[in-house]
Amino acid sequence: MNTIDLKDTTAAYLDQGQGPPVILVHCANASHKMWRGLTASLTANRRVLAPDLLGYGHSSPWPSAGPPPRDTDIDIVERLIQEAGEPVDLVGHSFGGAVCLEAARLNANRKSANIRSLTLIEPVSFHLLRAGVAPRDWARIVRIGRAVIAATDAGRPAEAANAYMGFWLGPLQWRLAPARFRRSVKASIAKVAHDFRTMFDYQPTAIDYGAIRCPVTLVRGARTRRPAATVIDILADALSLSTRRLIPGAGHMSPFTHPAAVQDIVHEVLDHPDPSALERAALERAALEAAALELAA
Repeated sequence: MNTIDLKDTTAAYLDQGQGPPVILVHCANASHKMWRGLTASLTANRRVLAPDLLGYGHSSPWPSAGPPPRDTDIDIVERLIQEAGEPVDLVGHSFGGAVCLEAARLNANRKSANIRSLTLIEPVSFHLLRAGVAPRDWARIVRIGRAVIAATDAGRPAEAANAYMGFWLGPLQWRLAPARFRRSVKASIAKVAHDFRTMFDYQPTAIDYGAIRCPVTLVRGARTRRPAATVIDILADALSLSTRRLIPGAGHMSPFTHPAAVQDIVHEVLDHPDPSALERAALERAALEAAALELAA
């Protein structure tokens, strides 16, 4: 593993393979290892950069007390974009997808935009639900976030983990999850609470993401939670070069439960020889989807 020295912390990242660079960003309570299968399928002709976000994997642990570090996970992705030295493809899942989306928004406002494409698998950019856009979905996320924050602040990590993973997996499936996974979630729940706090303070609106001009593939599971599906719909409307992909039978954790389907989508995006070809493919798919929706209506 290579490392990046930030202001307050050190972030680790995998750097494997040769060829055009792709950055893979994991979800909360995971690490670069969640992309093992995808990494193995890409490194024959791609350079894969896969970080461990703050508080996970080989990166600096999240502090159990005291102020959080000034560094952000967006800082890590931006440093890896610089490290790549050429236009990159970004792939992110859940919290990692939200991080990639923010990096792309910031990048789009610079003179030399260097992101070739985005593949966002259910980015948890839940701040887009506020301000009356999706009041029921926003209220649900607020309840969950406040429960996680309150239990974490009170020193009850198991209660915080129950509120968080009970939403994503369902209470029964979370109770039946492997003990090692349950321990991992409880150990990193303070970082999740911090991420909720950040989201509650976050100000960008859907209009702000309209500045992103690279092709964006928005992926969700057919059985995911409604707030996650609503975020996909909002982004699809806001992004001019977006296309939606649905994974039948999948929930929010499709990279773990349906890895082959996720790999197929990522390869389809990356295999286009140049950005203009990818843009044409996105436009063609959007036109087909619009025609199908019109027929269904």
